[in-house]
Amino acid sequence: MNKAYWKNKIVLVTGTGGFIGSYFFSELQRQGIKVIGSVLKQENHNKAKGRLVKLDVLDKKRLSDLCKSEKINLIIHCASLDGNPEFKKHNSTRIIDENTRMTLNILNVVKENKIKELVLFSSSEIYSYSVKSPIKEVDDYQKDFPEISSGYVAAKIATEMLAKLYSVQFGLNIILPRPTNIYGPGDKKESGASRVIPSMINSVLSDENVKIWGDGNQVRSFIYIEDFVKSIMRLLEKKEYSPVNIATDESISIKNLAKLIAKISNRKIKLVFDKSKPVGVKKRILDISKLTSVIDFKPLSLMEGLKRTIKHYDI
Repeated sequence: MNKAYWKNKIVLVTGTGGFIGSYFFSELQRQGIKVIGSVLKQENHNKAKGRLVKLDVLDKKRLSDLCKSEKINLIIHCASLDGNPEFKKHNSTRIIDENTRMTLNILNVVKENKIKELVLFSSSEIYSYSVKSPIKEVDDYQKDFPEISSGYVAAKIATEMLAKLYSVQFGLNIILPRPTNIYGPGDKKESGASRVIPSMINSVLSDENVKIWGDGNQVRSFIYIEDFVKSIMRLLEKKEYSPVNIATDESISIKNLAKLIAKISNRKIKLVFDKSKPVGVKKRILDISKLTSVIDFKPLSLMEGLKRTIKHYDI
């Protein structure tokens, strides 16, 4: 940790009630950094070295007033409308509407309040299906614009375009990570509502059939939540204001991911394949050479990350 960089930082983490935002808030607290977290539903209350404030990022005036009164000089924007592929499919217009309005509010508040730095999260889903893995940052929508059938993907591409425009016109300093699939303790595990890893863990630990969309041969990479958070903090310290892939050099098929979770849990499972469900691109692996050239990056193996995650759920 570069203590000189963080010495005078006053950080706002939006979406602290969510999976990713809660980890940023906790890590900044642990490091003794002054941090304020916005939440949607909880009442205001103090925590050890940080404060939670009830705030809807769609309320630009409230957001701006908070940044002014607290003298915020770094925003890590984690608030978003997200979910598993089924949720994204049925809420496309709502997702692009709310997520893009939140992004615009954040950008305008940063500009108007002369906030020094901002973290806006993109996604590996912005890459076209036709791009071959491993995917470099230059293989993005500017080179091969994807066919957009998802409000989530559209919102992420809009985020990147807006970030670029605001950076050029107003000189904003924006960290723009493109993460692979993030997992870890604390993510929602309810079957049907959660992402793939917590959903699989829930099925395995409940001795239920593990439902696989498609044939299970689609290949993905995953990154443990704590490694993801620390990588963003290092990118801030290095002032890397350009899109960066955030992933590991491991990959696995969805079918083998389920088997690995069962092996770690010492459970027998039955895989049930639903070929009527969308599976997305057959293989999406990110090239992380840019990331490793900027920061010292030694993430947990998938095996170790899954062990820690399963131990949390199997209490």
